[in-house]
Amino acid sequence: LSETYGGPHGRKYSDMDFVSPGQVVKSITIRTGERVNGVGINVVDPLGKPHLVYHGSYGGDNNTLTLRKDEYVTSIEAHWGEYHSHTRVRFIEFKTSAGNTISGGTRATKIGKESAIEGYQVGGFFGTDGEELDSVGVIWTSITPVPTPWPTPVPRRWPNLVVHPGGKLNLSGTFGVVSLSSLQER
Repeated sequence: LSETYGGPHGRKYSDMDFVSPGQVVKSITIRTGERVNGVGINVVDPLGKPHLVYHGSYGGDNNTLTLRKDEYVTSIEAHWGEYHSHTRVRFIEFKTSAGNTISGGTRATKIGKESAIEGYQVGGFFGTDGEELDSVGVIWTSITPVPTPWPTPVPRRWPNLVVHPGGKLNLSGTFGVVSLSSLQER
């Protein structure tokens, strides 16, 4: 997780439940005016399931950056300050691995910047929101999928196991029929 940029006001939000290694970010959206109204991200998880999430309000101007194949969102810059006794995100900018940017709002003196380490990308967001974006942070995730462990083997059933009345047990298969009564200790 990145640092949180902004203030403590608003409702908490988090995309942690759907962010996963190997997901593909299709686009990133910001809505801005004088300040940042909201942020959104459109991703497809490694199983092919799409997730479109948005945090904040729908005021301001909508701006969406659609990413190309093998392009990743790799940095965030956020500025924040007071507005009506609440700390709000006033400006936001995202940069991609291909050098593209999306930004909006009004620059301020409180500034936070962070870039992904090699092999990582922005996968989602967390923070607080209300009428506007009060705070924002990014959830970093691996660009490549993380291998899943092999499943635990499930014991095989014996398809040719027969229990006869009186407790006689026969197991038939490649070696013919084996009766447990013939395997008793002598």
